[in-house]
Amino acid sequence: MSKSRWLNRLVGCFVSLVLGLPCVVWAAPTAEQREELAAIATLMTKAGNLFQNGKHKEAADAVKEVQSRLEKIAAVGDDQITNQLVPIHKRLTNAHALLELEGLTLPELKPLAALAAVAAKPDPNAPAGAPGGAGEVSFTKQVVPILNSRCGGCHVRKASGMFSMASYAALMKGPPAGLVIFKGDGKGSVLMEKIDDGEMPPSGQKIPAAEIEMLRKWITEGAKFDGADPMGDITALATAGTPAATPAAPIVQQATGKETISFAKDIAPVLAANCNGCHGTNRPRENFSVNTFESLLKGGDAGVNILPGKPGDSLLIKKLKGTAADGGRMPLNQPALADTVIAKFEKWIEEGAKFDGPDAKQPVAELAAITKAINSTHEQLSQDRAVVALQNWALTLPGEEPARIETTNYLVLGNVGPNTLTEIGEQAEALAPKVAEVFKAPADQPLVKGRLTLFVFRDRYSYSEFGKMVERRSLPQPWRGHFKFSTVDAYAGVVVPKAGTTQDYSVQGLITQQLAGTYMASLGKGVPYWFAAGTGRVVSARLSPGDARVGAWDEAVPGVVSSMPASDAFLNGNMEQEAADIAAYSFVRTLMADSRRFQMLVDALRKGGDFTKSFSDVYGGSPAQVTAAWAPKAASSKPKTTRPLPPKK
Repeated sequence: MSKSRWLNRLVGCFVSLVLGLPCVVWAAPTAEQREELAAIATLMTKAGNLFQNGKHKEAADAVKEVQSRLEKIAAVGDDQITNQLVPIHKRLTNAHALLELEGLTLPELKPLAALAAVAAKPDPNAPAGAPGGAGEVSFTKQVVPILNSRCGGCHVRKASGMFSMASYAALMKGPPAGLVIFKGDGKGSVLMEKIDDGEMPPSGQKIPAAEIEMLRKWITEGAKFDGADPMGDITALATAGTPAATPAAPIVQQATGKETISFAKDIAPVLAANCNGCHGTNRPRENFSVNTFESLLKGGDAGVNILPGKPGDSLLIKKLKGTAADGGRMPLNQPALADTVIAKFEKWIEEGAKFDGPDAKQPVAELAAITKAINSTHEQLSQDRAVVALQNWALTLPGEEPARIETTNYLVLGNVGPNTLTEIGEQAEALAPKVAEVFKAPADQPLVKGRLTLFVFRDRYSYSEFGKMVERRSLPQPWRGHFKFSTVDAYAGVVVPKAGTTQDYSVQGLITQQLAGTYMASLGKGVPYWFAAGTGRVVSARLSPGDARVGAWDEAVPGVVSSMPASDAFLNGNMEQEAADIAAYSFVRTLMADSRRFQMLVDALRKGGDFTKSFSDVYGGSPAQVTAAWAPKAASSKPKTTRPLPPKK
């Protein structure tokens, strides 16, 4: 019978909406209120645009303003205004989740029902402040603890599905679709039907039978209120000796190495390939993001999805198998995962759902790619990088097929013609053993595992397009080449000097710089860009001393260093890029002057050492501390070389 009432209510509202009649008569917002509602919606859109453009702090400031203005208008508005705030409040909820994933902290967002100044009359059979009758269930003492414990994650501290239980008034009002509690009907009320069917809570953590019967008895007795304020926050009503609060998200547990399933190797690739589309960072479904291990454990609107040690009770497994209460199988609109893959998820949860990556905040797609690269052979990684290289070329110059050659140490792609490309490839290959000799690299290992992709561009325009399309940045104007290393990929881009013009740099010096920088970046843990870039320039200066760029760097050092705001400014990216690289060149040249110490650092990195610790061990202080002694000398130094004079006409 209760279901009929529920359906009749829905049908009635639907018909009213179609005919243009309101289900409930509310006072229309004033002109000022309509203007404020429009302004809030516009500001919320602005916040979304800022976030999409990577301006996360500015987006957070806009969200804070939206939240403040929403709270003010909600506090003075009627039901109609509150109803119009629902979509904005939902967008605010999503914005909070996304910005928190970016490490930003925002003021607590209260459920809309708790903000709205809508009078809710207590049950006439139970006056405010009056305890329940003899033998009756008390809302404040018996029902509230159950709601806090079993429903708090989704409907008390949040308003998932636009349904809040933050107060008695909000609970009795129900979601926009209608009531979920029918006073006197403890069996047919929608809330109880969802609990009885196992649909709620969706996390898989079943409510004990005794608590279910307590809720049913309270509703059967009229769902009476025995508190002081029906609008009051029910979390403040919880009393001692009540059921424990909803379990927080599991704490990240580091793997011991004894597990049979690796998250980084076995689980992360599946999540990245099959789940990130719906549950990534852009408005994830049900506010459940698998973008990072941390967000995976946190869960979403349905609560915690993973119960370590309990795969059968974990909602994630139920969703993958299609056995959840709603019957939906994940991934949505895609073929089901193979039973063997699901079995790995089950085993991983059974073994404690542990993490074997470096950072639980790292995107799982990145973790999966890095793990694959680390475990690949030189040949396998070379093949994977070749695929990425061709994709990057197509992104840079679509429709322009590159010339291509492969050598022992390089995949060379370019738009300079096959003969020129072959010549450059041979020159680059001849430089590899010279660079290896500088660092005393093992002769029985590839200089760069997976080879270095060398993009050769015929002009500065093509090179600039590469920066814009692939790296999403404008490359510094003085640059004619640069490198990038990320374990997954390793590449360098160079622009060949134009034939028949005065050459202010050499191809050999340019390639040497990128190869040496890439090699240094590939060593150890956490090698910073400044160190790899500085090393690349020093090695280029040694092996190609006639390159006119070397003289220009030397001449620029005193001015660059003397103008730095601090001796270590170039270490933290607090300078214009070319100036920072020139400072790094001078600093690393000073370090390499003591060849014994520098080789000790290289050897420590080659063995997998952490850069910061290895540097401090070798040089007796952090890079920032060592720059304090270097900077005054560099600022007053004289160029070691002289820029070659231009040829006489």
